[in-house]
Amino acid sequence: MKQKRILLLDLGNTKGGVETYLERLAEILKGSADLDCICILPELARNLQAQGVKVTLLPQLGAATKPLGFLFTAFVLPFLVLRDGIDALQVNGFLEAVFLPAMRLLGREAIYTRHGPFEDNLYSWYRNPRRFLPRYLSRICARFSSRIICVSEDTKKDVLGVIPEERAFVIQHWMPSVPPYTPRAATLTPPARLLCVARLEEYKGIHLVIEAMRSLPGTKLTVVGKGSYRSELEKLAAGLDVEFVGYKEDPTPYYVDSDVFIMPSKGPEGSCMGAIEAMTYGLPCLLSDLPVYEELTASGRAGIHFRCGDAEDLRRRLALLVADNHARTTYSREGYAMVKLKYAPDVARHLYVNALELIPSHPI
Repeated sequence: MKQKRILLLDLGNTKGGVETYLERLAEILKGSADLDCICILPELARNLQAQGVKVTLLPQLGAATKPLGFLFTAFVLPFLVLRDGIDALQVNGFLEAVFLPAMRLLGREAIYTRHGPFEDNLYSWYRNPRRFLPRYLSRICARFSSRIICVSEDTKKDVLGVIPEERAFVIQHWMPSVPPYTPRAATLTPPARLLCVARLEEYKGIHLVIEAMRSLPGTKLTVVGKGSYRSELEKLAAGLDVEFVGYKEDPTPYYVDSDVFIMPSKGPEGSCMGAIEAMTYGLPCLLSDLPVYEELTASGRAGIHFRCGDAEDLRRRLALLVADNHARTTYSREGYAMVKLKYAPDVARHLYVNALELIPSHPI
């Protein structure tokens, strides 16, 4: 049988979660599909080319690169589809969805990966058109998808308002590899080392952790990530043991050296790669009680939750987790077991092969 040829499209101009996802997707689809890619980031192009992906790198034109990237893609996409025999287009993000109808008109498959809800209900078209319009367009264009891959059951609920259920599939984020389990220390040596890996935006709720620390001595927080809210967070953290280390391509050392992972997001969210990575390294997780986070932990089996937006409840739960050696050990083991069960690469590969009707290859 001829392998399906899939064109990945990414018009992001900074490295983020979508780009990491595409690199991992290329790895698990190796041997099951032929992959091409249109992208803007030279770093992403290099990483994909190293995996055998045929890449079309868009011209780098400074601040105008991304807007012109959409225009360039509109012209080059039909040419690449016809010249290279592309069978399907895979897009992420909001505005990239405008290319889904074109693929259907060309008689090809259109695959849309939703990394979270559409969010068009969060903004007003007249007060905040810059945020509303891309989200609204993505919902409209998603109707033309051959299938939509959702990163969580919670995201699928939103998608089912757009397409029938038989075209919606849930494939959660996964780790590229899962190392052997390493037990955590049975007791903590103060200060308890807290970790948050997230974009530094207000809705991520990192300020709640800082507020909780004011009445919880003997704790140190490391924040990995970048974003527009960093300066405000640094002001809030004045006088506390909080370190901002910026974005890290590989945050593994921070997971290994920490005692508790915290994700205090107020939402909306589609998943939490940081929590999955933390569980992979046996790091006990404290997460807000967003439905998607409860899904990640199997309703609290593999992690502990606090009331979303409630700094005092976060403080109470964190104090209990820091003091309870048995609870930390239990969540460490259960979190790792959850990764092996649901977030391992062979699990994701099997689901993708079935959802995209690909030729199975040997396991990773």
